[in-house]
Amino acid sequence: MKKWFVAQTNLREDYIASSNLKQLGVVVYQPLMQKYVFHARKKTLKTYPLFPNYIFVHISTMVEDLHKIRWCRGVKRLLIDNYTPIPIEDEFINSLKAMENESGIIKRPVKFKSGDIVRVRSGPMKDIYGIFESWDSDEGRVRILIEMVNNRAKVILDASLLEKA
Repeated sequence: MKKWFVAQTNLREDYIASSNLKQLGVVVYQPLMQKYVFHARKKTLKTYPLFPNYIFVHISTMVEDLHKIRWCRGVKRLLIDNYTPIPIEDEFINSLKAMENESGIIKRPVKFKSGDIVRVRSGPMKDIYGIFESWDSDEGRVRILIEMVNNRAKVILDASLLEKA
């Protein structure tokens, strides 16, 4: 019976490991994301692995399949626990695939649009209302405008602290 496992790849050799494993007949899954890169005052949207230096492989636990992975060019090792590879639940892989758009890129679930009224759920600014301005980073930080004592302040918070008002 085949299961999903995690293979660690050599530094910046995700693509090499994936293509070599596919040539050996192994099903490989590497979730991708997009992020903006700034260079010379230009903002470019580039595609990167969601988990750099890691790919998911769908194999059986037979010795031949494990050796295919272990000795493949670009693969550093399989993630193991007590000398046995750690299987990944199919639901986890399916949930990642469900978040992909039609071009195979995982998109951040956008709950807020610019101009939405939001409330801070927890933390030192709990129960303060503000206006959602923008996503500030790929790590989940957002920027909101808060009206405080005749002044507007821009605050950067984690998106998990906010909810729509």
